Amino acid sequence: MARGRCGTRRSRRRRHTAGLMAAALALAHAAAPANQDALDFLLAAPADEPAQPAPTPEPAPAPEMLPSADAAPLATIPLEPPAEPTPTPRPAPSGPRLEEIVVTAQKKAQFVEDVPISLSVVDHKFIASWGITDVREAMLFVPNVKVEEAGFFASPRVRGFSFNNNNKAFEPPAGIALDGIPYTRVEYFNAALFDVQRIEALRGPQGTTFGKNTTAGLIHVVTQNPTDDFTGYADVQRGELDRLRIEAAVGGPLIAGMLNFRIAGLYDERDGFIRNTTAPLVPGLPSDLRSQGRRGVRAKLDFIDLLGATLRLSVETVELESGGAGAEMYNASERIQAVLRRYDPDADFERNNYTASIDQPDGRIAQIDTINAEFGTGLGDWNLVALAGHSVLKNELQVDTDFSPAPAIYGEDRDRSPTTSFELRAESPEFDGLFGLPTLFGTDLGSSNLLVGLYHQHREIQGGGFEFRIGTLPFLELTLAGTQDAPAETLLAALPPQLFGLLFTAIPASPPGGDNLYEEVKQGFEQQADASALFGQFEWSFAPRWTAQLGLRYSVEDKSARWNSVYTSPGPSVLLPLAGISQFSAERSQSEEQLQPKLSLNWQPNDDVSLFLHWARAYKGGGFNAFAFRDRDDELVFQPEVATEWGFDFKGSLLDGRAKLNVSLYRLDIDDFQVLTRIPDALTVGLGVTKVENAAKARSQGVEADFTWLVTEWLTLIGTAAFNDTEYLDFKTNDCPADQDNTDGDDDQRCDATGKGFAFAPRQSYTLFANLSFPIGDGGLRWGFGGGAEYQSLQYLDIDLDPRKTQEGFFRYRANIGISNPMQGWSFRVFGENLGDARTSIRQGDVVPGLFVNIQEAPRQFYAQLRYEF
Repeated sequence: MARGRCGTRRSRRRRHTAGLMAAALALAHAAAPANQDALDFLLAAPADEPAQPAPTPEPAPAPEMLPSADAAPLATIPLEPPAEPTPTPRPAPSGPRLEEIVVTAQKKAQFVEDVPISLSVVDHKFIASWGITDVREAMLFVPNVKVEEAGFFASPRVRGFSFNNNNKAFEPPAGIALDGIPYTRVEYFNAALFDVQRIEALRGPQGTTFGKNTTAGLIHVVTQNPTDDFTGYADVQRGELDRLRIEAAVGGPLIAGMLNFRIAGLYDERDGFIRNTTAPLVPGLPSDLRSQGRRGVRAKLDFIDLLGATLRLSVETVELESGGAGAEMYNASERIQAVLRRYDPDADFERNNYTASIDQPDGRIAQIDTINAEFGTGLGDWNLVALAGHSVLKNELQVDTDFSPAPAIYGEDRDRSPTTSFELRAESPEFDGLFGLPTLFGTDLGSSNLLVGLYHQHREIQGGGFEFRIGTLPFLELTLAGTQDAPAETLLAALPPQLFGLLFTAIPASPPGGDNLYEEVKQGFEQQADASALFGQFEWSFAPRWTAQLGLRYSVEDKSARWNSVYTSPGPSVLLPLAGISQFSAERSQSEEQLQPKLSLNWQPNDDVSLFLHWARAYKGGGFNAFAFRDRDDELVFQPEVATEWGFDFKGSLLDGRAKLNVSLYRLDIDDFQVLTRIPDALTVGLGVTKVENAAKARSQGVEADFTWLVTEWLTLIGTAAFNDTEYLDFKTNDCPADQDNTDGDDDQRCDATGKGFAFAPRQSYTLFANLSFPIGDGGLRWGFGGGAEYQSLQYLDIDLDPRKTQEGFFRYRANIGISNPMQGWSFRVFGENLGDARTSIRQGDVVPGLFVNIQEAPRQFYAQLRYEF
């Protein structure tokens, strides 16, 4: 098995830095007016001309995330007809107020107060002022939404609903959309975040407008578009862990009134924070884990007048590198410690000390290349938008599957996943009455509008499949050290007698990183899917301050898959059959039709308050188990799951527009809940028989809220709160802890989780942050401070709901302090994250009975940011 390249990245990354900065400077020079020196253009206006004004602000964030107090004056986002027609303006403010917030959560431009969805938005100014570098960090400021990533482990979660990330064909319940196009692979959640206009976090089913696989919610990332004026910025971060992040963008008119451009780039590198004790014993193995590298370039062309139509083209390439999960071993029995210290005398078994002991490469490399086109035109009073995109994900994954210094199991995975999407939608004008019928029997029918569209997406997983190499002797030693008498006797009876004398000797037969005697299997998997849909959304303002909305989406999806699992060992395989891994080839196909409706009723008692009652039903598609090891229908195929939500939302502008508050009460029920379970077997060490079952009925209910309060001109408070009560209403086939037997009293070896809460779902979570900004003299200088805390209550960190694998409740603090001159466009800040150095974890699990592993979050870190905007 070829070993990958995840451990050799840093020197190659550094060579890109100078090239990126040179490109940014060259673009700025090209964008500068002819009579202006390039350096003056970047740093200041000419002496005989006033400084360039700050660009028109984009929509403010919600959880009504107000930009830092030293940002440009508040204004409403400039929208670009006909693709995003401007909503009806609200009355002009009589004093200082928070910005109106415009989103496209329902495929058209709307104020947040008019959207019947539990919704939070983080905009580009908030992202810059808080040093946010990816979706995971942005979601720290959003209630009930989390995105975690560590090597092979990546998991988006909304309202407690998550998924098993080991299965690439197991689509997450929380979707991701980039510039209006939805994607199903989890790698898109971890894509490079640069030159972003805003991030919309939508909670609850979004099937009507974004399709299936959004049963819990959706994260929509919207990137910056070209503008009519020359604008741009450069942002540099430098800090601990050898952190170096450079982000830059420039844009403006190429042909005035006809063609605008924008180009942006990113270089992001930082070392890992987990020490690997086994690295000195294995040449070429990285000494630190959980490193990170992201690089990206995006270019956009905006034809703003093609005989009255518009055309926007974009091309983007990003590369992501994640330096392993960095899983720590803990709760190890004395027997297992003795075995593993034969491979690494310094093997560490203490939890939360940022120390791991692995002997194999571990990490992920992904490249995503995307081309999009958006065409907009008018047809009478209607607006037509056509959106097309083609994206190719190339993924390489390496996993030290036993998470230990013993060369017991090593896995590699790679695939290529192209996605081609097309959407055509039409938005009506505001009709007088009901579709132009102003009255009926003397009754005024108010006004109405309609959005209709069609959608198609083709997805493939090409050349996919794990390759696992089992080091025979280390595997036997680790397995026997964790098994009970009966499984051990079964295993020993199947082994050749000549192996007995090689086990548990003073010197291991296979050194760390080696596998002199091994068995190997290649688990090939490929999939193809075609999804088509018709959708529509109708709004009727049938009475003053009352609006009803009906949405409907009819979708058809055809999927097919192929498996080819073969032993590739040079000799006979003994351990693989005992672990439930067989050789087989299989093909399956399935077709689904679904109707996804939603209804909402809105009452606005005054211009500043909206109340919504809404109901929605959505589906998460059925599919195939890419992690199957046997040719059995119940282990290869699973069916759709159904989500039904009731919700009540309050959205208000309070205190004469100086505060905004959003509150949502919800109940989300899932029927035929898809769960990936493992048939208990002591001889697995992370492999073995897995199956996806529609085995559970689950519920998530609670309340989530966010607010922004402009207390004074120099102080803004931002907060979120969530109470999320999760429960398996019926789930009798959950995983059991590896060292515990099923005690349900039934014949199934798995454990009954009925009545228990979800893993990775804290019941309570809160954040409170403040932004302060004061002038320094009369020269335009300002100093600013931002800081606050987040709190999460106890949560399970493994799907077996073992109380020994939990994260206790914790507080975590962050802050920043800096100086800026908004008139000149520059700022300098110093950031501190996890200031209390809280030791927190995102995932735990079993390797074998008697050995747990733990994936930690980052320790306290400091870094500085220098930013210039023009």
